[in-house]
Amino acid sequence: MRVHGRYKIERRTGLTQKSYRKYEPELREDFHCMCGYCGKSEAVTKKGFEIDHFVPQTLAKDLIDCYDNLVYSCFTCNRKKGAKWPTEDSALAHNGIIGFCDPATAEFDTHLQRDADGRIVSCSAVGEYMLKEAFQFDKRPTETVWRAMQVIEMKRDLRAKWDTLTPKERDEYMQLDVELESLLDYIFEKRE
Repeated sequence: MRVHGRYKIERRTGLTQKSYRKYEPELREDFHCMCGYCGKSEAVTKKGFEIDHFVPQTLAKDLIDCYDNLVYSCFTCNRKKGAKWPTEDSALAHNGIIGFCDPATAEFDTHLQRDADGRIVSCSAVGEYMLKEAFQFDKRPTETVWRAMQVIEMKRDLRAKWDTLTPKERDEYMQLDVELESLLDYIFEKRE
């Protein structure tokens, strides 16, 4: 399964701003309110989201305000990626072994996926680098984050048809509430 689940991340075209910070509303929408790198939804974190420069600012000053170089990123992923880049060439995101893949491209899904439990797993050497070195997804509670996101979706679906729910379904909703609270507490404890 894809890191972003059913959501496909695509940046819109034709945007021009004088400052990359002014793109936040469009990025948030284009990235479906989730981190481009780990797929974490804003709904499951108490930390804010940030704008990451895919090609670091230190390497490509001409791309600082370029919308195509921006990634809506959770605080954790943005801090872990930082200014890492595999080469001194801003046009070379990876060398087939180390580096990055832009989450708004189809290539991203060839490097990283989710297993049945929601853990982020690698599908290539570049994916392995992103998994273990750059973002350290293997040390983060990605499956717990994924489960919390699924519980939120289930709750939303049940809430939409609340008036037609049976007493048993309303109990299931309440159980989802308890599970979600526990998952969110765990995510917070893990500083995710």
